[in-house]
Amino acid sequence: MEYLTEISESDACTSYPVTEVVWRGSTTTCETVTIADSPAYGRMLFLDGELQSASADEHIYHESLVHPVMSVAHTKREHADDGLRVLVVGGGEGATVREVLRWREVSGIDWVDVDTELVDVCKDTLGWAPNVYSDPRVNYYGEDIQAAWTHLGKYDVIILDLPDPDGDTGYLYSPEFWTDVRAHMTVSGICVTHVGPVRPFGGVGEGAGRIASAELPLTVGGFYQVCIPSFQGSWGFWMFSASGSDPFHYVRGNPSMLPFDLKCVDVLQLQAWAHPTTMWRSTVKDLLNTKKVGVEATELE
Repeated sequence: MEYLTEISESDACTSYPVTEVVWRGSTTTCETVTIADSPAYGRMLFLDGELQSASADEHIYHESLVHPVMSVAHTKREHADDGLRVLVVGGGEGATVREVLRWREVSGIDWVDVDTELVDVCKDTLGWAPNVYSDPRVNYYGEDIQAAWTHLGKYDVIILDLPDPDGDTGYLYSPEFWTDVRAHMTVSGICVTHVGPVRPFGGVGEGAGRIASAELPLTVGGFYQVCIPSFQGSWGFWMFSASGSDPFHYVRGNPSMLPFDLKCVDVLQLQAWAHPTTMWRSTVKDLLNTKKVGVEATELE
């Protein structure tokens, strides 16, 4: 039996036993892509040695990334018949777009992922999102997001499913990148990004620290986390609104409608994220204050 070993920013060094390597090669942006079957986690996707998702629990990551921000956007709508325009950046597996499509009020999704080869490989070998490629609401652009901004409009929701925000990521997560993101949000727009592995004590995580230090309207209430077994720990996410208000304010104490067939996110989970424990609330407040972000590290209501 072959073992695939990953050393990640979470400080974990994990060896995953695999029974079969389904696909191995390179793509536009990745020197090594490996798709393999594991007895514990099912089919797994590794990009340049780092695990991206696994069939056993990919729904935890993708539902956690998508449904809080969609719930907030749903609640903020002025009129019940208002459609939502959504931008998904990255997410080559197609699963992020899959989750967005569960919301009936979505009128259109622009999906930008520069690595068209990876998107095709995931479509053929993972098969986690069979309907997204033919759904008339989805417009896929196989180009770099920095170039794509020139023909993209403004969005009610922007979902960033990009490589971890650690190390040298070039344009991604740079001040210029965030300026472009905010320029393409509507007045009431909401954005969410994952921040990589997190822990509730000193050195929360490199990705969380980098996002916290960006010039974004971040609040304590916009941060949330969930444990993902195949990732060997807790994964963090951060939402922020164009107005600078606490995104969870819109659903805190007011259970929002959610798609009925979710595996991970339900109203109780949504409310738990909207009311984080003292441990996580204190950790994130300290992070914001330490990084001296240009907004107040607001307490939760």
